[in-house]
Amino acid sequence: METLQKQTLYACGCCKQTLPSDAFYVDKRTGLPGNYCKECRKSASRKHRKAEKRTLVREDREPYPVITSTKDPELRRKLILSALQTVRASIKQKKQKLCEVETELDD
Repeated sequence: METLQKQTLYACGCCKQTLPSDAFYVDKRTGLPGNYCKECRKSASRKHRKAEKRTLVREDREPYPVITSTKDPELRRKLILSALQTVRASIKQKKQKLCEVETELDD
C-alpha cells in the first residue's frame, strides 16, 4: 500500500506517456488517478460531444416555418391564424382548469 502512495508517476492509457499524478483527474471513490491524463480525457469528451450533437440534429425533418422570415403573405397569414388559434385554445384550457380548482376549493 505504501508503494501506491509514494508513486507519483503514472502512465496514460491513451497516449502512453508517463506523467505526474497531478496530470490526471482523481477518482472520488478510490482516491486514485484515472486511466487517462487530463488532456486525453478532454479530447475524448470533446469528440463524444461533437458526435452526440450530430446525432441530435435530424436532417430528414422539414424545418419549422418561422412567421417573421416567411416571404409569402398568404402563408404568413395562415401561420398567424394558426398560432392565434393555438394560443386561444391554451388560454381556454387554463381558464377551465382554474375554474375547476376554484370550485374544488369552495366545496
